[in-house]
Amino acid sequence: MALCPHCRHAVADPPVGLCPNCGGDLQSAGLPPEGAASGAGGPGHAPPPAPLPPPLPEPAGTAWDQRDGIGFFNALVETTKQVLTAPGAFFRAMPVTGGVGSPLLYAVVIGWLGLAAASFYQAIFYSVVGSRWASLGQDRPEISALLGFVQGWAGFVAQLVFGWIFVAITVFLAAGILHVMLLLLGGARRDFEATFRVAAFSQATSVLLLVPFCGQVVGGASGLWTLVLYVLGLAQAHQIGHGKAAAAVLLPIALCCCCAALLGFLFAGTLAGLAGHLP
Repeated sequence: MALCPHCRHAVADPPVGLCPNCGGDLQSAGLPPEGAASGAGGPGHAPPPAPLPPPLPEPAGTAWDQRDGIGFFNALVETTKQVLTAPGAFFRAMPVTGGVGSPLLYAVVIGWLGLAAASFYQAIFYSVVGSRWASLGQDRPEISALLGFVQGWAGFVAQLVFGWIFVAITVFLAAGILHVMLLLLGGARRDFEATFRVAAFSQATSVLLLVPFCGQVVGGASGLWTLVLYVLGLAQAHQIGHGKAAAAVLLPIALCCCCAALLGFLFAGTLAGLAGHLP
């Protein structure tokens, strides 16, 4: 066995004709023995190229990937249960390739169900309680009651029709922000699809919105749990530490808070300046 002097590709011994890898002339170049080409023959010979790092292992799969066999509803329930109760194991098993269509479908279905349920409970609240509040101090309480009814159920119908679009936009936006943060922090060991899958399956927290009439409490818990899932999912999908994953998740929030605080100070300063010029 000999090596091509042009590209170090293994060729037949004795060499004849052109190198099948690079097309270089084997006979005119004069091939050194394999041991000399690898650095064992003294000066004048280049060392062998450094070995490539081993590829990251491909995960096994999740219940959502088996929905054709176990059924759509069973896969939806089992996937949601796995994400909420054993997120580390789920994201270790989650494939990071295969397209964004499958995880987007899960996110849209589970997210739309959560939004529809929350808007339904809100519509009932506006129809019963909100209308009474709106009628206080009004000359025409029946008009206020009607407005409260329309406000609640119009929002419910809008969520039914357009809620899935809002969920899809939210997932793409969240995945884009997270992936940019990973790129800036040097933690994007895989491409955007891996980050998108984490953002999509983290929508499992929307199932908490199915709890009736606990909107503020459940909504806050759902948002915090989503951030936790982002950290756990990014760490597993990109094979990085939890600290770097947490930084990628929390940095955009910290930047938004800083910008909001700065705008608040500027607004307060403007009002103080205007008040100082009043007679």
